[in-house]
Amino acid sequence: MAFLRESKLHPQLDGFFEEKGLKTATLIQKRVIPEILDRKSLVVLSETGSGKTLAYALPIASKIKEREERVGRNEVKGAPYALIVAPTRELANQIFQVFKGISYHLKVRVRDLTGGDTHAKMKSVAGGSYEILIATPSRVKSALQKKELQLGQLQYVIFDEADQLFDMGFKKDLDFMIEYFDKSTVQFGFITATLPPDVETYIMEKFAEVKFSRIASDVSHAPQSKVETYNVKVEPEEKATIVRMFLEKQAKGRGIIFTNQQNQAEDLFKYLSEKMPKLKMKLLHGSLEIKERESAIRAFVEKKVQILVATDIAARGIDIPDLEWVVNFGLPKTGIYYLHRCGRVGRGGRSGVVYNLVAHHDSKMIAMINQAISQEKHLNLSIIPEDKMKAEKKIHPAKVKKQATFRGQEDSQAPKRKRGKRDAPTTAKKRYLAKDETPAAPKRNRGIKRR
Repeated sequence: MAFLRESKLHPQLDGFFEEKGLKTATLIQKRVIPEILDRKSLVVLSETGSGKTLAYALPIASKIKEREERVGRNEVKGAPYALIVAPTRELANQIFQVFKGISYHLKVRVRDLTGGDTHAKMKSVAGGSYEILIATPSRVKSALQKKELQLGQLQYVIFDEADQLFDMGFKKDLDFMIEYFDKSTVQFGFITATLPPDVETYIMEKFAEVKFSRIASDVSHAPQSKVETYNVKVEPEEKATIVRMFLEKQAKGRGIIFTNQQNQAEDLFKYLSEKMPKLKMKLLHGSLEIKERESAIRAFVEKKVQILVATDIAARGIDIPDLEWVVNFGLPKTGIYYLHRCGRVGRGGRSGVVYNLVAHHDSKMIAMINQAISQEKHLNLSIIPEDKMKAEKKIHPAKVKKQATFRGQEDSQAPKRKRGKRDAPTTAKKRYLAKDETPAAPKRNRGIKRR
């Protein structure tokens, strides 16, 4: 990794680069690493899968190692030099694993502190000395209140997925911990894929005395994600059947099925398990026991299962490079989460497919999603055809079984009819599959042609 060797990172990191097979820095790493080494506070906007974690982890660990070589190891209990704040346990664990890989070569000490941790781990954080702590906001607040954590030695504070910290209602926790920061000595980093106005306003107000440099991905040189979008018009009661048809007849490779609610995820998982008992599949949502959640993620990452049925807990912080498709069982309630769900595929310039099961009551969500898509430059996503949705007449429940389709999987007994002008297919990546679309000829499965 020639560039990183030239960036004044600690030479012991060469072993890490060799172990991970890292030969070139990503665009965002080339821009962020020198700035952090130069002690600048940053607001970093970059798409998922761009290498943001290493962009801040490498220079922070390197600077801490250099400090250790000058003044010796940190001996103060419960007082780290660096604090990395992540919104979810899953993302915190992923960041922790990155730092652990680095620490193997630099011999800096890393701890994590998240919801559901054992008493032994909490005691280790409170009673041990270490350099780097990765934690969720509520656990930082709790540890400060119980005097298990001291922030007087902090040199670096990173807020990873900063926009999600606000989406998930951590504002009070953030307000609490910010009071413990010495803004004259701490170097801050807000790392995010999107920066809503309210988040930017919060940063500027709470950190008014801090001078931030803003770094955004160079879109013109960044690899563009190739994501095809298919919108399948359905009635709510036929969604599970449509998903089963897709998995039986069309799905290739590994994918994630996103639901909006935990009970939806559980019901769909139970239905698919009964109908397709040989399917390698895991369930993931926030109310599962921590061991169950970690087991599901580990099995999926290690390719022991093909499909994950999940809520938005899997929309961010889980990096699966070879994921081929995403099914939105229900459209998410915000446009940001639609982008992050779709961002699970098409990572690093790879191709991927997104399938949206669109019901008649989704008009409000479609408008928000299309607005988010119009502002997104990294994911090559198509808008959902809102006007056509409104114009399409509903189908009678009695016909649902025969006419429910998923990219051309149609009932072989459906009668033929001529395709009229109103049935003409839309342009590529704006294709819309309606229930009264022309059926295929008997015993033929035409599918939707990609043009």
